Amino acid sequence: MFSTKIMMPMVEVKEETRDITFKIFRYNPQIDAQPFFDDFNIPVEKGITVLRALNYIKENIEPRLSYRAFCQAGICGSCAMKINGVTKLACTTQVWDELENCAEENVLLIEPVSNLHVLKDMVVDMDMVVDKIEKYFGWVSTKMPENQFGKKEFNIPEEEFKLYDAATDCILCASCISECTMTKANKDYITPAVLLKTYRMESDSRDSISDKRMDTLVEKNGVWDCTHCYRCMEYCVKHIPIMDSIHHLREKAIETRGKTDTAGAKHADAFVKDIQSKGRLVESLLPIRTNGLMWTVRNMLPMAFKLTKKGKTPPPPFLMKPIPGIKSLRDLLADLKNRNQTTHNGKGGSK
Repeated sequence: MFSTKIMMPMVEVKEETRDITFKIFRYNPQIDAQPFFDDFNIPVEKGITVLRALNYIKENIEPRLSYRAFCQAGICGSCAMKINGVTKLACTTQVWDELENCAEENVLLIEPVSNLHVLKDMVVDMDMVVDKIEKYFGWVSTKMPENQFGKKEFNIPEEEFKLYDAATDCILCASCISECTMTKANKDYITPAVLLKTYRMESDSRDSISDKRMDTLVEKNGVWDCTHCYRCMEYCVKHIPIMDSIHHLREKAIETRGKTDTAGAKHADAFVKDIQSKGRLVESLLPIRTNGLMWTVRNMLPMAFKLTKKGKTPPPPFLMKPIPGIKSLRDLLADLKNRNQTTHNGKGGSK
């Protein structure tokens, strides 16, 4: 028997290539009075990531271009930057996918993440995040006696780990910090990333400093200052349900500190009572119930006058009628309360 092998000619497959302009934020505080943008026009093949394109520019055109990158696999989080106005990882973002998001055709806008101090080009100072992790006890302080160290493992049940498994996926890329509206308005705010990390530690049964951590979390600029914009979840590169963690921390704050411990707890309690009573917020009384009469008079009166002048004041409490179907809403709230109590009392339930 004879076999014949047919040799097929090699066919070179070339990917589509386009000339793409990268409009890149530049700033060196040692020599630049103000930030500016540099344009780099390069040929880019389909399938190339933004990071590979930046590497090409750095290696062949502008060696002074600065940015962070390490793993190039979406694991370390160091190459986070704003691409066409949205914070993403440069190593997992395809140039081709971003072309439809360009404000100018075939022009990619590259900027550093927002809400962090720029050191040079896309390199930002992460010390603020580290300082806040330290302030809010973002670690587990073990309950195990020191004389037991190294003698046995300190394990946790799998059911417990599932409670904060998603939180362990955080790579501290700062995408949530960059997109957080509260961090933009208040640099002292704890930030979503630190809230997520404190939730992960707070949920660990091996931890021994819960009281210290919760005392700090309920202070000003802490867990109650989140404005529920949900941008941290929307733009998290790891798709972590960050707001769920924040809600868990608030629930524990109320559970361990009470509903009148802080202005934030009072605010949340007033929300629940209004929804249960009328199905809508009684906004005219919300500041008083949250911060008291004197604080409201001192801080809200000027705004109240401006709103009145423009005809935008909320209706008085006696004009607030319950919404249609309020009974069904109350039944739903009662059912949720019962479920929550069952979960808290049941074995292996969530916090």
